[in-house]
Amino acid sequence: MRKNPERVAWGVTLLAFAIFCLTIVAVPLGIRWYVLHAETEQKALVESLVGTIVLEPPVGSGPMPLSKGESRVVAEGTIIRVDETSEATITFFDNSFARLFSGTTLRVERLRGPRYRSSPLPSSIRLYVLGGRLRIGTALSLDTPLDFGLVTLHGEALLDADGTYTIDVTNNGTEISAYRGRAHVTAQGVGLTLDAAQRTQIMLDQAPQPAMGLSRNLLVNGELNEPLETGWRVYTDQGADGGEVDGTATVVVDEGRRAVRYLRVGGQGNHCETVLEQVLDQQLPDPLSSLVVRATVKVRYQSLSGGGYLSSEYPLMIRLTYRDVYDSEAEWVQGFYYQNLSGNPA
Repeated sequence: MRKNPERVAWGVTLLAFAIFCLTIVAVPLGIRWYVLHAETEQKALVESLVGTIVLEPPVGSGPMPLSKGESRVVAEGTIIRVDETSEATITFFDNSFARLFSGTTLRVERLRGPRYRSSPLPSSIRLYVLGGRLRIGTALSLDTPLDFGLVTLHGEALLDADGTYTIDVTNNGTEISAYRGRAHVTAQGVGLTLDAAQRTQIMLDQAPQPAMGLSRNLLVNGELNEPLETGWRVYTDQGADGGEVDGTATVVVDEGRRAVRYLRVGGQGNHCETVLEQVLDQQLPDPLSSLVVRATVKVRYQSLSGGGYLSSEYPLMIRLTYRDVYDSEAEWVQGFYYQNLSGNPA
């Protein structure tokens, strides 16, 4: 350095100039990168609709009960437990929502949004569903894209914005239904896209099953291809009028198809019900769904005209007993008959 100070001076000058150029380029680029990629942690609002739910924050206090009508803001990492007598809703920061039905447990894995409006990053929501049933409505935003993901023991799914979806998770598998919007499902390295009005099942350690329609048969052995004891219970209710003659219900083949034949003779006009019963034990909470009863029936003989003078004793009746949203028991009944000579109300 002492022998050639001019060269050293030029070297220091050029190095300083290079650092200056790098600084005036790197600083704006760094600021731009930060503006485009900076995220901020968001919150969600949990409200108990029915019964008492339990919130488990990631840090701080222990489990916190939330009674009916109460709400609380939660952060990432919160576990929400809804027991068999409760229901709850989650409203996310982007106005997406999730309704948690009885027996549901999930963890809020991620709640992030872009820090600046000019950022192309999406609003990011991740839920890990440990079990139960929930309905999700994803919001539509013209400013920020949405990255809404679900993870279960069996696979994962990405839900499009402006959609309605239902997720059922058990130990054996996960069922994902898309009522509106599209869901992109992945399991065991295999991907599947659900369009509107489609569903799929992911069984343990298996790839997603091919997409199928939303409708499903809730009955076990509804076509009577197995013994009647499979799924069904047969019993007789004599009522309170002192009758002793029971009816019978047996499986027969009629016009080439299997059927149940009900028969009761010699009852002397007293009341008796021979019942073929199946307990469905299914929740039907979705306002977009409907319940349809399909049956092929034939009445060959009846001694009482129509359904009796109270229109309650048809020779054949289908009765659906259910609990409504208020937990009150109600019934839907359809009677069948072929003659009403006495003109009874029907």
